[in-house]
Amino acid sequence: LAFSGLHVVNAMAADPIVGQWSYSTSNHWVKGPAPAGKPSKGIIVITQTGEHFKMEFKSGMVFSPPELMYFTGKKQGQEYIFSNSAPVDNEGGIAKNSCNLKLISANHGRGKSFSQYSNKGITFSWGFDIELTR
Repeated sequence: LAFSGLHVVNAMAADPIVGQWSYSTSNHWVKGPAPAGKPSKGIIVITQTGEHFKMEFKSGMVFSPPELMYFTGKKQGQEYIFSNSAPVDNEGGIAKNSCNLKLISANHGRGKSFSQYSNKGITFSWGFDIELTR
């Protein structure tokens, strides 16, 4: 009798949030000297490496500078917390963005986005609700 060894691959299954999603935004608000955003629709893609997630806005919203379309994140309980930050002008202004998402089902998610600009004691913020479907 010949026995061959059984090899079990313990591959980490992809998290249910991983993949391509259609998104839509609503309930835009602003506090400070900036216009409130307008509802938008587009595509985001979420990938996973180990416990870390990346989210990229592929279409819809416009980001300036463009690197702000990329978010990194982690799962905390049932919520996914994504964020990024970058200098946004030549006067030392910094934009910080966060997007908290929660899956309602395998094909539906909801969350809130919050952004803040700060520079030399001046701060203003804005945000919106976001809905994901696929």
